[in-house]
Amino acid sequence: MIEPKISIIVPVYNIAEYLPTCLDSILNQDFRDFELIIINDGSPDHSDVICDHYALKDSRIQVFHQVNKGVSAARNLGLEKARGEWICFIDGDDELYPNSLTTILKEVGIFNYEMIIARSYKNGGNLLKNENYKFDASFLSRTFNGYNLIVGKSYKRGSVCGCIFKRDFLKVNQLKFPLGLTIGEDSIFISLVHLYIKKIYFIDQILYVINEREESASRSWSFEKVLNMKHNIHFVNTYISQHPNLNVKQRHILDFTVYGVISNAFSYLYLCFSFNSYFKLLKAVRFKLNRKLKTGSIPVNKGKVRLLNFSLICFSISVLINKRFRQTFKY
Repeated sequence: MIEPKISIIVPVYNIAEYLPTCLDSILNQDFRDFELIIINDGSPDHSDVICDHYALKDSRIQVFHQVNKGVSAARNLGLEKARGEWICFIDGDDELYPNSLTTILKEVGIFNYEMIIARSYKNGGNLLKNENYKFDASFLSRTFNGYNLIVGKSYKRGSVCGCIFKRDFLKVNQLKFPLGLTIGEDSIFISLVHLYIKKIYFIDQILYVINEREESASRSWSFEKVLNMKHNIHFVNTYISQHPNLNVKQRHILDFTVYGVISNAFSYLYLCFSFNSYFKLLKAVRFKLNRKLKTGSIPVNKGKVRLLNFSLICFSISVLINKRFRQTFKY
């Protein structure tokens, strides 16, 4: 069987209202050499019916139904089923920019890149606004490895959307999405990519359109979700213990990731703050933080890293005060 140029993986959960727009944006691309893999993650609405309906219309579509296991498990199943040279992830309530695949894959050509980063914008109705993970002209016409992109350009994405990955690179390095996390799965996956990747290439082309919804899981915060970020720290700690041959730079990337998780956890706590919640989160993070963090040459506030290593209480208070200050002067 001939392998398609690109496998597009769409996890679906309870988004029947938005799913047709997403799937149409893929099927209407002028680039035709793709397979579309849809993973229905146990949707309780009629998303499953929509998936099956589209599969009947186009032979390039494969639909797989599973009990609800979360977005990471859905994407991992998509990776197992994928046959394409490249992998692209799209959330089922977002869209591909019209005819973007042709431009991107033409520019990639025969070059042996491992990851392509294109532009992503939020949908502002009649116009696109607020580019996600901006990059300027200095990123173009050159390649980066994972460590140098973070150190030299202070650039690390928190989302896989807007990127395409070489399938062989993911397979050789056994890269999959972390299971058991309820927030931040993309950021952890991108961190793992940065450990091994040698050829990242940026393209000045819009690929991805984000349709923000107030009820979206990524926009709503509860203390339960904040507290669950402790599992992200645990995942990184476990990965380090299971990979004793990681070099110093790779360990710096993972410690930088843990620092980001802890900082974000206390920052998001501000949105659902209570003293009881604060002390619960403090206890949970202290239990998971089993070492002093070392970030090496990675451009992060070294004073804050030292403060975190010295006192989690002092660090957490500084994050909350900073969040309060920003919220006060936001308006």
